Amino acid sequence: MPLLLLTSLLILLFPALSFAWGGGTHLVIGLDVLSRLQQLPTQLATLLGSYANDFLYGCLAADIIVGKKHTHYLLNCHRWRIGARLLQSAQDDPQRACAYGYLCHLAADVVAHNYYVPYKTIRSFSTIALRHTYWELRFEAFVEPQIWERAQEICRAGLPHDDALLRHVMAPTLFSFGNNKRIFNSILLLSRLERWQLLIKALSTRSQHSLTFEDRQEYLKDTMEVVMDLLIHGEESFCWSADPTGEAALEVAQEMRRHLRFLYKSGRFTREEGMERVEFIKPTLQRSIHHPELLAILKGACHESSTPFILQ
Repeated sequence: MPLLLLTSLLILLFPALSFAWGGGTHLVIGLDVLSRLQQLPTQLATLLGSYANDFLYGCLAADIIVGKKHTHYLLNCHRWRIGARLLQSAQDDPQRACAYGYLCHLAADVVAHNYYVPYKTIRSFSTIALRHTYWELRFEAFVEPQIWERAQEICRAGLPHDDALLRHVMAPTLFSFGNNKRIFNSILLLSRLERWQLLIKALSTRSQHSLTFEDRQEYLKDTMEVVMDLLIHGEESFCWSADPTGEAALEVAQEMRRHLRFLYKSGRFTREEGMERVEFIKPTLQRSIHHPELLAILKGACHESSTPFILQ
């Protein structure tokens, strides 16, 4: 229980230690992949179907390491380079299934970090800044209890063979791999607790920032398209050129939020008019998943007087 308390404090005090899609959402995505095996190349479908738990563990594993930003750029576990090394280093089919799960996690985070969180960040211009953690927790409120039971089942399985692969490739940051995994398991345990679930649901109910079931389905649909494209096309997939950490998109989102907030606070437009401008740029932000160069256009729009979404 002391470790569980420490985990809670880490989440609340250091939002940067949190994730994009939470563990529950990554499991939902992994299970959806397993329900679509007929759409995958035969050999890959057989592999994932035969070693489902290893695959699902891989879907979670990219978030085992706490404090990813506290390591060298090339060693950040949310880079495609690390996912590719895992697949190359896998010694057998269970480890290969785990590596594919890891790659699916990175593909899913392309949508989370380049679209979902940036859009929600910009949209919060009229209120205090809402951290990454907040939006992750809001999304996790939709996760069904049986998903958390499956997460617990995977944790209980141990899968030390997969851990050996992860330990070999992933660089430690603030903590050793063993301590990282203990904290990660505690986060999953915390997420399963009924009181925690009630707290998250209360947070969603009282928030002035809507996240409807339909919104969630839209983001999951976009995510599944990216994940399936990766599994079908491998390194030829469009998402291989996208950044799973979303650094550029998140930076642009913060800059746009600051600019809109300044104009809003200056009385240049009402909250409703500001929201209209946010909705105007939403499709461009969504397309930037496929075309990262659009981020430069959005960034320039903050300082361009002719840009239609800004009321001058």
